[in-house]
Amino acid sequence: MELEYFDDGSSFFAVAPFSIDPATLTDFSLFERYPARNGIFRFRCLLTNTKLVAVERLKKMLGTWDTLYIHNAEAQDYKAYLRENLEFILNNDAISISKKTSILVNLSTDAIKETFAASFVPRSKIRETVENLEKFVSRALDFLSSIESLKGIAAMIGHDYDTHTHSVKVGWLCAVFIKANPDLFGNPGREQLRQLLLQATVAGCLHDLGKVKIPENVINKPGRLDNLEYVLMQSHPAFAIALLYEKELPDETLQAILYHHENEDGSGYPCGLAGDEIPLPAKICHIADVFDALTSARPYKQEKTPAEALKIMAGKNPYLDTLKIFEAEAAKNAHPPVTTIVRDEYDPKLRRLKERHIIEEVAAKRVDARVKLQDQGMSHCFDAELLKRFIVTLSKSDSFDLSGLL
Repeated sequence: MELEYFDDGSSFFAVAPFSIDPATLTDFSLFERYPARNGIFRFRCLLTNTKLVAVERLKKMLGTWDTLYIHNAEAQDYKAYLRENLEFILNNDAISISKKTSILVNLSTDAIKETFAASFVPRSKIRETVENLEKFVSRALDFLSSIESLKGIAAMIGHDYDTHTHSVKVGWLCAVFIKANPDLFGNPGREQLRQLLLQATVAGCLHDLGKVKIPENVINKPGRLDNLEYVLMQSHPAFAIALLYEKELPDETLQAILYHHENEDGSGYPCGLAGDEIPLPAKICHIADVFDALTSARPYKQEKTPAEALKIMAGKNPYLDTLKIFEAEAAKNAHPPVTTIVRDEYDPKLRRLKERHIIEEVAAKRVDARVKLQDQGMSHCFDAELLKRFIVTLSKSDSFDLSGLL
């Protein structure tokens, strides 16, 4: 690294000095920035070799700087440092929840992206990346499972839906919920509870892993899925288990991933389990999954507020029988029950094309109706007591105003 740079600022990124643990600082260079002249900043190197500075001296130096800068060329070294010192950062009261959340989400998203990408490489690579994710989650577990951390989740509500960020939030919500409701698991001891939290958080982070096996045009479709696409999407829990099977994850983790779309009344997928047949971690993952999906913006669907989402989740659907007909249609990839005759077209080929077009229009309307009917109430999908506890857990944070639901 050079000792001095003149740059428009694009070659550097800012870091907070108090996010750096002077006891473990590795060899990446720290710079200060001088005011711009004609759009060009002067960056002066403050530290090049931290091993030459005593820890106490370094601590005092860090306390005198408001903002430090790191060159983009050393970004990966800094990220590695953050991963190794995540516990220090997340437990540091001098760092705001918003800053902790930003660091946590960026690092965890990287870890999840690495795991999702591993589906295209040998299984040994999947094992390695899942183990990396487990290590990351373990370091962040105390923060992830605290009620205080809900402020971080609340700040992310309403953002555009992204598979990787969604997975982070689902794992995070599972951790907070289980930590706040240990009696559901028989009030386990400290170490056993930590293992439960680790398993549930990893399951939440990996619950959508199987989507890497779904065609990209389906995953990234800007509109609603048709029946065939819906059936393809329903295969993602099974695909995830196929990818993870040889990793030898705990049964609770695999069950949460496989069954996170099972409904309390047996109308879910992939196995149509109901009630007590659905493992508890899977029920919790399901609630967290739907809550985050409803509160995330989609190209075809506006995001809900937390209160609106939970009202939908707890509401009894007055059109449940009709919804189940549409769901059965989708599961069978069946054409809608419609008969049409085009009387003004004498060419047989054109007549069949017009009839097919009419049938497809009706099918699209029924897909649209299916999605809208889901928003009329989803209480049949969830364990009522668990959902109530989920609402109570979120309400413990001042960041969620759910008083009207309690």
